[in-house]
Amino acid sequence: MKNYLVFDLGGTFIKYGVLSSNGEIIENSKFKTPKSLDELYKNMYKIKKEISYEVSGVALSCPGAVDSKTGFIGGVSALPYIHGPNLKKDLEELLDLEVHIENDANCAALAEVWLGEAKDSEDVVFIVIGTGVGGAIVKDKKIHRGKNLHAGEFGIMYFESEAGVPGTWGRVSVGQLTKRISRHLEREIEGLELFNFIEKTEDEVILKEMEQWYSDLAKGILTIQYVYDPEKIIIGGGISSNLSIINMIQEYVDKLVKKLDVATIYPEVKACKFNNDSNLIGALYNFLENSNL
Repeated sequence: MKNYLVFDLGGTFIKYGVLSSNGEIIENSKFKTPKSLDELYKNMYKIKKEISYEVSGVALSCPGAVDSKTGFIGGVSALPYIHGPNLKKDLEELLDLEVHIENDANCAALAEVWLGEAKDSEDVVFIVIGTGVGGAIVKDKKIHRGKNLHAGEFGIMYFESEAGVPGTWGRVSVGQLTKRISRHLEREIEGLELFNFIEKTEDEVILKEMEQWYSDLAKGILTIQYVYDPEKIIIGGGISSNLSIINMIQEYVDKLVKKLDVATIYPEVKACKFNNDSNLIGALYNFLENSNL
């Protein structure tokens, strides 16, 4: 059985792992997201040299409008320096291995379609909530990319928040949420610390912020349900490992449906089976589906 080196590029951390061809994660770790492309390449080269397994290829999960055929990444993301260079070509030359890249939300979707929550479903929507907000649309178990490779970029949807703030649905990202709460606390607070803190706090400003956050999530989810009418809406990203958050999202969605006389469909909200590993597993699946090996 062959092994593969897989990277998941995020705005806060770069996760990586050695995976077998059946999707098993043999070993994995992460490092702080570098501030430059050159530093990113150096880290990836070092990891490839230091891992104790022989690998047959490299798979990448990346934010943005990834053109998996050409290797270029369009659009915008939390990693501005990956937009412009040909990551596929650069890394194949640097690492001397076949490389395939795919959008991170699409990778999460592919992991769940391959082995996870959506393996018995045909039409599914994935919403990845992390540093930013991404997504993927699956039709007949295949990724729908759209003319401009922007299908599923839910974070860019125009949206007016529960607080009356116009902008995009990107405000429901954990990154934006932590920024708003950090400003209130006058100190930096990380995403994982945030939700532990919220469970204990009695701060009325923060509790109101969280209520608006859940409401904003529910509004976007119900809109997506009626645009595409999927069998399931699956949540990925760091919050997907916290079932109490997923249950609370479902609760707010149900409340919203009950408020609307014309709404009769209750979207089924589920967490990714693989949680934070979805992008790694899906990136591998994309490699296996497209490899020349």
